[in-house]
Amino acid sequence: MKLPLYLKISLRYLFSVKSNLLSFMTVISIVGITLGVAALIVTLSVMNGFMFGLKSKLLQTTPHIMILKADEKFDDYNQVIQKINQNSQILDYQPFIYTQGLLSKDSKVSAVYVRGVDPQKDKNFLSLDKRIILGNYDLSDGCVILGKDLALMLSVTVGDELNLMSPVGRKTPLGFLPKIKPVKVCGIADLGIYEYNATFVATNLKFAQNFFDMGESITGIQLKLKDPFKAEVVKSQLEKNIEFPYIIKSWMDMNKSLFQALELEKFAMFLVITLIVVVASFNIASLISTKSREKRKEIAILRTLGADRSLITKVFLFQGLFIGIVGSVLGTILGLLIVYIGDTYHLIKLNPEVYLIEYLPLRISVLEVLVIFLSSMFICFISSIFPALNASRESPAEVLRYE
Repeated sequence: MKLPLYLKISLRYLFSVKSNLLSFMTVISIVGITLGVAALIVTLSVMNGFMFGLKSKLLQTTPHIMILKADEKFDDYNQVIQKINQNSQILDYQPFIYTQGLLSKDSKVSAVYVRGVDPQKDKNFLSLDKRIILGNYDLSDGCVILGKDLALMLSVTVGDELNLMSPVGRKTPLGFLPKIKPVKVCGIADLGIYEYNATFVATNLKFAQNFFDMGESITGIQLKLKDPFKAEVVKSQLEKNIEFPYIIKSWMDMNKSLFQALELEKFAMFLVITLIVVVASFNIASLISTKSREKRKEIAILRTLGADRSLITKVFLFQGLFIGIVGSVLGTILGLLIVYIGDTYHLIKLNPEVYLIEYLPLRISVLEVLVIFLSSMFICFISSIFPALNASRESPAEVLRYE
């Protein structure tokens, strides 16, 4: 294939062996772009992987969507269930109670969140029966299942009896007295998240309703979706049929502040690492400026032979673009290779009590890789414009006068 004249001249200048210094600067420029692009891909993959791992962990213990009722008892939920069943994206629903309480054993007391559920339906939601590490999945009246860290704090095991207390209590002639009921530990579960393990208490829905004097009322209805990542779409559909005083919250709403903080951190990291590519582009500008000064005589001869300024501009502009393309391609390959190795062999271990996940998964976004690749080439192209224009403005008469 016949190359255009400016491409032939550009490649000849770029890989000229007459100047070892300029050849070395070319290599350094390519390496700089390569490392910058690879660092960007790895950094964003780390942030994507952390968000993916965190979301996956939260979805194991968080309802996809919750329907609550404001300022009123939620006892007419059969009407809501009829509207829920009209949505094809909803796999199942479950009425539940979620309220605060106290657990005590001898002199040890701990604040807990009591979760009252239907034992059979709960297997399709939290899958608590698969998280039991000691004892059995038994939520009959008077039985509770504790998180493993809560059991450790209270120094109890399967078969021990605890006192469950309601912080509201009941009104008597002597004032408000706490309501206390003995319960038996029938199982200990590991939910995978320390905050849940340290406060989690599960019991039967009817038992919780009776103990907390709720009658037939519930705290809310939790929904399980076919695709939990479409929770916002399903939420919008439900809000058209289920109006106030009912409040619909997706799992993204319940963790919005966390996700917003991670997105902001991801954007900040992108800007910081992009500076590596910007700094590397200065090498390109310096390289093209140096080459244009070295090739002043050749440029003047070309201009004398009829080459116009646009040809000279293209010659040096393509050098910067070529370095950008080569560096971006190599950087993309290197970054993807690092991500593949790191994710396949779980190289980055984490403390699950701090980060909620045991290792850091790495996730690649095709769109982000494309943006990084194009941004890198754009930065290289921009950095080449000014020195290329300067090279084209050389006056042939001034250069050849002293040659």
